[in-house]
Amino acid sequence: MEIRKIDENHRTTRFLLKGMDASFVNAIRRTIMETVPTIAVETVSIYKNNSAMFDEFLSHRLGMITLKTDAKGYKMGETVKLVLEKDGPGTVYSKDIKSTDPKIEVVDKNIPVVKLRKDQSVKLEMEAVMNVGREHAKWQPAIIGYQQLPMVKQKKDMDAKMQKAVVDVCPTDVLEVKAGKVVLKDPLDCILCGACRDISKDAMDVGVEENSFIFSIETTGSLATKEIFEHAIAALKEKTGAFEGELKKLSA
Repeated sequence: MEIRKIDENHRTTRFLLKGMDASFVNAIRRTIMETVPTIAVETVSIYKNNSAMFDEFLSHRLGMITLKTDAKGYKMGETVKLVLEKDGPGTVYSKDIKSTDPKIEVVDKNIPVVKLRKDQSVKLEMEAVMNVGREHAKWQPAIIGYQQLPMVKQKKDMDAKMQKAVVDVCPTDVLEVKAGKVVLKDPLDCILCGACRDISKDAMDVGVEENSFIFSIETTGSLATKEIFEHAIAALKEKTGAFEGELKKLSA
């Protein structure tokens, strides 16, 4: 088994996973989505809202705003209070939400919440709860996807003219001629379109590398990628340990 970080850009990190089958990779994905705890607004107490937005719509919008999670300071089910109070005219932004705990804050500060006209205002309190994604999407810490590692190689002899045509037809420019063969510069950029195979009359083999995956994780900003993985692996170990224990009971 091999895990290697490919790149990291803002909130998105890509890994190369080798020596794993699809079921194991998908188990990691599902564990991250369903069992990694984050904090999100669950209840809203509205004292005043004479804006054009109904209370229910306003509450839903506030619930979907991502909050930075203090994973070490909060356990499942624990709560923190937040307040929002603003008078019009003007736009209420997510940065106007104030937390009673400085470690819990809004991740993206410039999300428009509601527009207020003159003499309109909002005054409310929120209770954010530590919970997991299996209960609601607002607690999911990241968007995760994976794909098998692309593989393209020359399987039949081609003259230099045909090799150039194969390289030139590639829409992502990831092919090159090396040591007399057409090869991939970087498999991570290949989209497996099959254009090289079609123009070369099947002289190119286009497919995927078995048990090798590109794993992409885009965090909401609630937790860092490293924290998400640590929680997910711990949860996965706990589940497999419990399953192993039940199997031992059956064989005893």
